[in-house]
Amino acid sequence: MMNETPDGPEKDKDTSKLEEEIAILATLITQARELVATGHTIDLAGLSEKVGDFCADIAENPPADAESVTAMIKALVNDLKALAQEMTELHEGQTTNGDEGADS
Repeated sequence: MMNETPDGPEKDKDTSKLEEEIAILATLITQARELVATGHTIDLAGLSEKVGDFCADIAENPPADAESVTAMIKALVNDLKALAQEMTELHEGQTTNGDEGADS
């Protein structure tokens, strides 16, 4: 029976590994969003590198069952977009506040 689906357990292992990596990235993005929400500026170099590595890994080794991780990846993309928007708003707010202070 093991020979009938030799890659069955491997698929589950690959999917589980991807889900774990996505969960780690989601946690990092959430932490970054929380910092931005409290007015902190953040350095995204580490997060950017981790996301880039994740994307490169998926491109080189696509999951056998892509459907199982697609929703999670879409959620990551949405969280990254929200983080970008929040960072833009924070930056604009700091610039506006800085300008107002200079004019007063």
